[in-house]
Amino acid sequence: MTGTDESARPVDRFESARLTVLQHVDGRTCFHCSDNECKQHAWAVEELTHHAAGRRLLSRLGLLPAANHSLPEGQLR
Repeated sequence: MTGTDESARPVDRFESARLTVLQHVDGRTCFHCSDNECKQHAWAVEELTHHAAGRRLLSRLGLLPAANHSLPEGQLR
């Protein structure tokens, strides 16, 4: 299964994303990588942000996208 394949089972998408992220640890690449870019890896990181276990994995690997903690203009903290 790839990021462009659709599965009715969220567990399949999660597992595919998890394996893809792990494949890229320590700068390794996969067969989807080209010219220092991997759309599959970008999809996998995005997919994992939708799952608590995925966010934990991304955090452990230092890949969790920074949260936007800014407040709307005019809002006090």
